[in-house]
Amino acid sequence: MSTSKNTREKDECLDKTIKQLLNIKDANIRFSKEAVSKEKVNGRMTNIFTGILTYKIDRCPQCGFTNLIRHSYKDSWIQLIPYQEVPSYLHLFKQRFRCKDCGHTFSAKTYYVAENCYISQPLKFAIAIDLKKKISMKDIAKRYFVSSKTVERVLDSFFEEPRLKPNFLPQHLLIDEFKGTKDCEGAMCFIISDADTGKIVDILDDRRNFKLQAYFMRFSFEARKRVTPLVMDMNAAYGAVTKIVFPNAKVSIDRFHVIQQLTRAFNKQRIQAMKQLKKRDSQAMKDYRKLKKYWRTILKKSAKINYTSFKQYPLFQRKYHTESEVLDHLLSINEQLRENYEVYQDLFTAFDAKDAKAFFELVDHLPATLDAGFKKAILYLNKHKRAIINSLDFPYSNGKLEGKNNLIKVIKRIAFGFRTFRHLRMRVLIQQNICEII
Repeated sequence: MSTSKNTREKDECLDKTIKQLLNIKDANIRFSKEAVSKEKVNGRMTNIFTGILTYKIDRCPQCGFTNLIRHSYKDSWIQLIPYQEVPSYLHLFKQRFRCKDCGHTFSAKTYYVAENCYISQPLKFAIAIDLKKKISMKDIAKRYFVSSKTVERVLDSFFEEPRLKPNFLPQHLLIDEFKGTKDCEGAMCFIISDADTGKIVDILDDRRNFKLQAYFMRFSFEARKRVTPLVMDMNAAYGAVTKIVFPNAKVSIDRFHVIQQLTRAFNKQRIQAMKQLKKRDSQAMKDYRKLKKYWRTILKKSAKINYTSFKQYPLFQRKYHTESEVLDHLLSINEQLRENYEVYQDLFTAFDAKDAKAFFELVDHLPATLDAGFKKAILYLNKHKRAIINSLDFPYSNGKLEGKNNLIKVIKRIAFGFRTFRHLRMRVLIQQNICEII
């Protein structure tokens, strides 16, 4: 393509200014007095920077001979980082060369844009930086006036998946699962984290035992032997795998899941007590509404119940009561509920004191009159007795890992879901600075 004389003549002052503005360090690109303009591109007003790329070349890259001549210019529209929310382009005229010996023609090249690409490297880098933030890829695409596929290509090209280190595993591990994407092989994904630092070790697309065993067997026996405390939830399936792959591991149940087991079991008793109340009796319906509204009070630990401060409670005729008085009334509604409550609080007290012996003595000597469903839920803890004792002995919990799971949910929600597990995994690892820009 031919260029005007004014375009080919370099303006020293404007050339320096534009290069500083666009962060161009290639001396072979030059700008003239007519370098800056505004034009409509694809129906939208844009900033246009017009420049020329040319330099001397000695040999033909195809045949190696020196019989080269300058050919015409080839213009290309290179997309830049938007300026003040306005799309910007570098209209670059690239010098063409022709070899008289082999007939090969080629264009001048610059680091500022990859070969056969029309998106500048600074724009790609800006997209890569935004991929570290909690923002969807569609929003990144809108911000830089590119397609979502372009953002995906930047994700694939700028970030490299972390390589497995067969000889290294953290000494203290946290494991859990979370809901993944539709293309995952298993129903749930699996996440591994370092208990000391909270750093994610890896994310797998399947939590089934044979998959986990195959994954962990890729690590050396020495690395697996170093793992001692291993914190997880009450998923009984993991126990079979951990015994095989981690010979020295002491499995510990996350303390939150023990409390959750007790709380859910007792909450079912509250709902059961509500259902036993006769709906035709006005007083019974008042008690029903009180059990329904003040469920937090009846589930709260007794040590946190307020015995001194008075305040108004809407369902108690707006009279002033302490929280303990409200609790006493709720427990007086059903005698079975009161008995369950006393056992529930005794278990809480022993567990909070980290007294494993007292806790399991209470579990083993439950009152015969206790509700069968409540008793079954408590006795289930015996299945994980050794792991619960370990959880009271070790200072580790899955709190850090639950925070990572929450982060994954936030990233999925902001992105309105992911089509592929790979992109979800990469976004999480990038956000946690585990994958760096290459």
